This record gives sequence, C-alpha cells and structure tokens, in this order.
Amino acid sequence: MRFSVVLFTCALLVGACDTPGGETDPFPLPSGTSADEWPLHGRGFGEQRYTPADRIDTQNVGDLGLAFTFDDFVVRGRTHRGVQASPIMVDGTLYFTGPWSVVYAIDAKTGTPKWSYDPEVDGAAARLACCDAVNRGVAVWKGVVYVGTLDGWLVALDAKTGAVRWRVDTITDRTRAYTITGAPRIVSSRAGDRIVIGNGGAEMGVRGYVSAFDAATGKLAWRFFTVPGAGPDEHPEVAEARRTWSANARWDMGGGGTVWDSMAYDPDLGLLYVGVGNGGPWPAWVRNPGERPDNLYLSSILAIDAKSGRLKWHYQTTPGDSWDYTATQNMILADIEIAGKFRKVIMQAPKNGFFYVLDRASGELLSAEKFTNATWAEHIDLKTGRPVFSESADYRAAAKVVWPSTAGGHNWQPMAYSPETGLVYIPTLEMPMKFETQGGEITLAPGANNVGARAAPPSPEADAAMMKGLPAFTHQAVLKAWDPVKGRIVWQSEPMPWWNGGVLATGGGLVFQGAADGTFTAYDAATGKVLKRIETGLAIMAPPTSYVIDGTQYIAVAAGLGGAMNGRYLPGFAAHTYQNREHLFVFRLGGGKVTLPPRIEPAQQNPPPPLGKVSEQEIARGQGLFMQFCARCHAPKGAPNGYPNLWNMPPEVYDAFDAVVLEGALAYGGMASFSDVLTPADSKAIRDYITADRLRSPEPGKPPLGGGH
Repeated sequence: MRFSVVLFTCALLVGACDTPGGETDPFPLPSGTSADEWPLHGRGFGEQRYTPADRIDTQNVGDLGLAFTFDDFVVRGRTHRGVQASPIMVDGTLYFTGPWSVVYAIDAKTGTPKWSYDPEVDGAAARLACCDAVNRGVAVWKGVVYVGTLDGWLVALDAKTGAVRWRVDTITDRTRAYTITGAPRIVSSRAGDRIVIGNGGAEMGVRGYVSAFDAATGKLAWRFFTVPGAGPDEHPEVAEARRTWSANARWDMGGGGTVWDSMAYDPDLGLLYVGVGNGGPWPAWVRNPGERPDNLYLSSILAIDAKSGRLKWHYQTTPGDSWDYTATQNMILADIEIAGKFRKVIMQAPKNGFFYVLDRASGELLSAEKFTNATWAEHIDLKTGRPVFSESADYRAAAKVVWPSTAGGHNWQPMAYSPETGLVYIPTLEMPMKFETQGGEITLAPGANNVGARAAPPSPEADAAMMKGLPAFTHQAVLKAWDPVKGRIVWQSEPMPWWNGGVLATGGGLVFQGAADGTFTAYDAATGKVLKRIETGLAIMAPPTSYVIDGTQYIAVAAGLGGAMNGRYLPGFAAHTYQNREHLFVFRLGGGKVTLPPRIEPAQQNPPPPLGKVSEQEIARGQGLFMQFCARCHAPKGAPNGYPNLWNMPPEVYDAFDAVVLEGALAYGGMASFSDVLTPADSKAIRDYITADRLRSPEPGKPPLGGGH
C-alpha cells in the first residue's frame, strides 16, 4: 500500500488560499477569510492545525520571544484552573476562553483587552464535571462568537461588542450531570449555517448526544443520540444501535457515549465527523450484565449528514470498550494517494493506541497501526475492521495490567498534520493501567465517577507477575512524528513529564508544543531536533495557534495547569515550583523574555483538632466516602494539587465543614453542596477520617492518574 500527500485545491467555501508570501493552504478556509488568520478551531475545516505561514522558520526560530501576555482571567475562590482553549484570530482580534467558560476578546497585535463575557456559570456545575471547570474555546462565524458553557448553555455573542444575541439550553435532562467543556464547531451548507456542540459526563451518569443549532436563531436543527436509552428510540440509528446492547443494559446509569470534544467538517461532502466517548460504566459486562456486545456507538467515529442529522457511516475503534478508550481525540482530514488512487481520508489517534486512516466518504478502513504500546488488542483486522482482542485485556475474573492507561495513548490535546512533511505529530502518553472489576451492586451516585471498575497505575514490583511479557513500565509523555504512509514513527522527542500539550505545525518547517514542566518547544518538523525552548514556569496543556498581522507572524498558546491534573501534581510539573496562574502567551521574532511566575512559598501549618472518640470502622467509612466523593479534586493525604489542602485546614474551616460540604457555602468557587448524596453523619465521618489521618502523620501518598473530559 503506497500513500503520498496531496494539497487540497480551493473549492467550496474557500477564501484566500495564499498568504502574501505565496504559501498554499492545505484545506479550504471559510469564504472571505484571510490566510493570515486562524478562523476555526483547527484553523481550517480539515482540523489539521497547520498554518502555511513561514515568517518563523528553522533558521530564525532561535530569535523567538514574548510579544505580550494576557493574565486577567476570572478566578473564583482560591482555585486556579486550566486554560485549554485554541485562540481564534479573525480580523485582528484574538478570541479565547478561560475557566468557567468566560470569553475574552483582545487585540491580536498588542494584547489590549476589547471585551469579555462572563456567562456566570452556576458554581455547582463544577461538581458535575469529571475534570475541572475548563473550556476548549469558541467558534467565530460571520461576526458572531459562539461558546458552550460548563452548565450546558450555547451562547451567541456579537463579535465586536460581546453582547448576547441568543442563548439556548443544550441539555435534555437536567436531573443528569451534563456539562460542556468542548468548543462548538461550524457547519455551513445550502441548508444554512449551523453550530454543533456535544456534552460531557459519561462517567457521571449521562446519555450521549450531539446537537446542531441554527447559527442565526439558536433553533434546534437536529439532535443525534449516540446510545439507546430507557425510552422509545428517537431516530433509526438508535434503533440500530439497540441491537448491539443487552436487553438487561443498565439504562439507569446513562450509557455514556458523550461527544465531549472532537468534531471535523467536510464542506464538499457535507459530512460532520463526530468522535464518541466511552461507555458508562466502563466495563461492558457491567453496563450489559452477562454480555459483552459492541455497544454502538460508543468509542466510534460517526459521519453525519450535516443537513439532515442522519448517519452516513460509522466506524467503531473499540467495540465493547471496557478501558475508557474514547474516540473523542481530534480527527484530521486530508487527501492522500493509496495504490495510485487519491482518497479523501480522515485520521485519528484515539486513546486505544492505534492510528486509524479511513476513507471519509465511505468509512472504509485503510490503515490501523499501533503508534504506542497497546496490549488490549493484538492487531486490527483490515478486512473486518475489528480488533483481535488480547486475553490479557479481559479483567472480568481477575485484575489485569493493560496498555494504554485510562488516559490513553493520546488524550484530548490535539495532534497536528503537516502537508509539507506528510507527518502527523501526536502528543503521546505512555503508561499501563491495572484494571479490576469493582464488585458488588453498582448504583448511580450523582456527582461522582460511576465507572464500575478500579483502575490505577500498576506497581512494577507488586504487580510484576501480571506484567510479565508486557512492555516495560514507563510513565512519560513524548511527541511522536507519525508517517501515515508507512504506519510508523519517524522521530520522537525525549521523554517529558506526564501530560504534554497540543501541537501546531507550520509552513516554516516547525512543530510547536508545550509541556507540563512549563517549557514551550519548537522542533524541526522533519527531524525532531529541538531548535528553541522557552521556559514559562506554567504548565502548557493547550494547543498553540498562529496568525500574521502586518507581516509579523505570531504564535499564541494558553497556559495554566488544570483538568484532571489539577487534582494531582505529578513529578516534573511546573506547579510544584511556581504559582499556577492562568495565562495566554503570544510570541514573535525579536520578542522579549518571559517573566517566570512567583515561586511557591511553604504554607503555614495548622494543627489538627482533637479527634474525640471515633471507631476505626467509622474512620474507614469516612475514607471510603472521601475517595468516592472528594478525591476527584482534593488529593488524599494532602499531596500537592491545585485545590485547597484538606490536610491543612485551619480551625475555622473545620468549624464550617458542614456549611461547605452540605450547605454549599463555597458553591460560587466550585465547591457545591453534596447534601443530595451525603448526610450530616457522612460529613462528620469524612472530617474525622481527615483528622485521624493527619494525627497519624502519614507520608503523602502516590496519587492515581486519570484522563480528562
């Protein structure tokens, strides 16, 4: 099988296809858009995250420096949260979001604020989110800025003033823990312009779907449910999916299948590509007692007709997914040559560790190779399109160590594609996970992770027997340059601390990526050689974007640790050394130096209060409640993290414990009331467990790891 890369020609909805320097765009931009801009989430409809701009190149990138920063983000309470947005640049203005779905518009050349919009998200919504009050950005279209809010609203704002044009509720059932953390996408056809958004919450007990709204009015155009429910089937595709679910399926647990991040749109084919998430609970045999069928459309790529909302084709990357292997990772569209014939393809590197190339018109699987360690399946059968499962991945009867971890071989941080090198640049995570079934009756716990399994990093010593024959244990992040032609790695970076950032590829032969250690690096796109490294002191999870103004090329990237990692500061994180604060960095040639954030000062230690007479059984009960409802944010034993340290509470917080936990006294800052699932006796048990643990003076524990929605 032979592949070669070909550039798209300007076709439907194409705007200016060349920059002033004559570079060619690899995929159509919206009509009327300058090639100097970054108008869509992935720059073009193909979501390639590539700019043809070449003012910054391999020869001069060493002169890259700071143009300006923006740090005036809304902060609620004492918790600083992640900034994960892709900055959009249209007509000289940068549009981006911060925590709590707040939208910012600033001058793209100077950083001068123009306006901001705070949707005043209900602080209680943070409890419903699996992984922090983050937001991955806006969509900008014909003078309107669109944002999805954490508490489930889709809002249209005037691009010049920030004034609200319309606001619509996207949530079908507000008794469930739905959220929005992803960026809206634009689809434009003869049927009109539409804004598409999905929702998060698979582990929290929801049923997945994706919705399309009229861009001008906010009226619902169509809604596609990704999994069946307890009631009647809403459309034919749901009825088809039901055949792959057990008659005893746990519909009370929601089913999962949320569309919490990735989408891409082909205006020529009129197809919207949607990445679908994992099931809820995780193990297929728990959500389908006694059975392990495919469970459509979990962990799948869907090709949906953008006009009608009907499904044209689907491909399931992980049938019967039981390892949290979502297919919500970003998808890239390109044209390549296969055996002498040009094919329109879609490429994805989902959590499960395989890199997929499919014909995006028909859904035919063209290639599927491992880009990292993946032991859950031996390989993908290209004739059937199905994985050949490994017995070592089945943890129904006994615990098993499986590659990749629940964070996946690739998480939400977007990869990029360069039509110049023909390579895809994948932010890769490399670690196994020990899985075991939770056991006992599983009941829905609102506002908590309802996964139905236990998953934690294995111990190379204690779990050596079950790791025999598997790849050697690693716990690292690397950037990999992947050749979709040959299905192999061309180069990879040196290991980085766990949880690296998204990627940008440029016409200057460069690849840019940030990392959790606070570095921002420019690599040679062809060889992987490090050409420039900037220390920022802030973890960079977000993907960079680039634009040109008055002949100067800029690189913009958001910084600030958050998401799942805000609950656990792992080795190498910049947040161990520097105060974690939300920032947007914008760089240019000839720019200045970055001023590092203030260093962390040791906190004053507060003595624990007297424990009183409490049984060991009650302390153990409090520990269980803490792990179920609190540990998602607050690190056990006071290990370093971004939330208030409960192992160092001052006396006044102990006194107000019930007011915080049960009455929602700090709900505005994200600490919602848990009175729906915890009693006063439960609150006391949690407080007593923390006190008892403090009095025992334990060493800080090694925190578990997770993924991120």
